[in-house]
Amino acid sequence: MPVSPAKKLLAELQKTFGEDKAMMASEIPVGPPVSTGSLALDYATGYGGLPSNRVVEICGKEGTGKTTLALMAMLNALEMYPESCAIFLDVEHKLTKDWLETIVGAGLLDNRIVYLQPTSIEEATNMYRQSVSSGGVCCAILDSIGGAPTVRRNDDATVGHYGGNAQGVGEFARSAATHASIYNCLTIGINQTRVDMSGYNQLITPGGRAFGHACVLRVELVRGRETEHLTLAGEKVPVGHNVFAKIRKNQVGAPGRTAMYWFYHIPTPERGFGVDTLDEIARLGVKTGVLTMRGGWYHHPEFAEGRVQGLPKVKELLRADTALRSLLSSQVIASLDSVADQVAPISDPDAPVEVDVASDE
Repeated sequence: MPVSPAKKLLAELQKTFGEDKAMMASEIPVGPPVSTGSLALDYATGYGGLPSNRVVEICGKEGTGKTTLALMAMLNALEMYPESCAIFLDVEHKLTKDWLETIVGAGLLDNRIVYLQPTSIEEATNMYRQSVSSGGVCCAILDSIGGAPTVRRNDDATVGHYGGNAQGVGEFARSAATHASIYNCLTIGINQTRVDMSGYNQLITPGGRAFGHACVLRVELVRGRETEHLTLAGEKVPVGHNVFAKIRKNQVGAPGRTAMYWFYHIPTPERGFGVDTLDEIARLGVKTGVLTMRGGWYHHPEFAEGRVQGLPKVKELLRADTALRSLLSSQVIASLDSVADQVAPISDPDAPVEVDVASDE
């Protein structure tokens, strides 16, 4: 059988440039999804999470849980690739050991996560290139794009170089787009949103347009209402809030979906810290019919006596029984298509985030 022109061309290109640089279109490598920690958000991406070999942006106002969400994805990536490590590029120099340990646990800090403190976005780019090109990094986080200083300025700090940050971020973005794909490294850029003074409610983020162009996925987080309070030093303070995550750009699924999850920034025995995944399993389990409720009882064939009374008891059971938690998670995820308009309704990707959609009410 004669060799097709495409196969002949492929062989010539591979001989010249290497087998990793040329392949048939059917062989384009697609990395498995990395869970964000939220079932609803994983579903909203249309991919089951964040692509493990692409660039992703998580943006939002201060206090919406951007860094925590990124770190939860990092933790899941490390679990998927036990032989790899992760890097955290802290250009803002704000991360603390205690806070990082709260999210990912103490066991990973000594041998799985490398913490880097670049003094400019340009130095961060060089650190990223060297680290990821080693082939042993499965996840890289840049925190943050808007807070990244740049060397593209005069010695006098009062006389800046116009567009320096955007130029530096653009160079990082171009490197990330290539390195993430070649070396199978989920690369997450954390960014801030700015107030749109024009009145058109556009999504405005610092760092120019290059990073958004390099991303296959852009997720905007918007803070919703607060939940229960704790009394600390005689004062009641909120322990968490719900978050609405809208898919602004999506090249792995449909854009415009908005997911909701509960987020906790003060650890408690019932809620934990970060995304309350156990709450999602129970709440979405009821929506999908995986769990049924009669009065205050949750019913499922795998529960002892077929039922458990009250949400706290359900979460306690799921926290203790990892096999049951995995089973229910899989069943819920497999059933989400039937309630897509409730879990992650779709709207205009460019429209402002509506905090009254994807509600748990």
